[in-house]
Amino acid sequence: MTTTTPPLLEICIDSYDSAVAAIRGGADRLELCAALSEGGLTPTVGLLREVRKVVVDAARPVHLYAMIRCRRGSDFCFSDPELAIMVCRSAPAEIHREHCRLIAEEALRLAKPVTFHRAFDCTAVDRMGDNLRLVGSLGFTTILTSGFESTAVRGLGNIQRLAELAKDLATPITIMPGSGVSPANARDILQQTGCRAVHASARSASKKGGAGGLSMGGSAADGEGLLVCDEEIVREIRKQIN
Repeated sequence: MTTTTPPLLEICIDSYDSAVAAIRGGADRLELCAALSEGGLTPTVGLLREVRKVVVDAARPVHLYAMIRCRRGSDFCFSDPELAIMVCRSAPAEIHREHCRLIAEEALRLAKPVTFHRAFDCTAVDRMGDNLRLVGSLGFTTILTSGFESTAVRGLGNIQRLAELAKDLATPITIMPGSGVSPANARDILQQTGCRAVHASARSASKKGGAGGLSMGGSAADGEGLLVCDEEIVREIRKQIN
């Protein structure tokens, strides 16, 4: 590491208890979602309001981001009505310039930084430089990426390349590795890519009583218990990357 400032640790959460655990464990920033089991959706206003209280009352500065994604699915191709909530791509391997500009401009109008989600990993790897410059020019401040692979470890080479390309941009943009980040690999991911931020869910099974295997929806996994942010996992990641 070339600087004394510790890398930023972002933890994605989908519950109040997870927010408390993430902050206690040492998270610098929370990405608040609903339904992490679906890859993360836009949280409810009620959840956002209550988590914001936790952030405001924290003993140290903690930043709060909210996911903007209206439904599950890895296509990231949304209808016109869905565009009112979140859009990313107009066609496979293409970033929809105008739609993304609208989202970024609204966030910037409210003086809020905005992250381009892992939809970036669904674009063409051989156009990563062009797409990086496009995303940066639209006003996005961070790209969350697994390097076009299923996990950040698998995509290390591409993440490193993105980080190098980002250094040449006129406006700085943060490349933040995510997917499969754990205490066992967080330090290596940052050291091998040169990135200064990392994203993890740091979850484990809740010890609270469940529904006894009863599913509350169509997913078989629904009856397997609740996954929540684990304070000790967050703390161990924090320790590894400091």
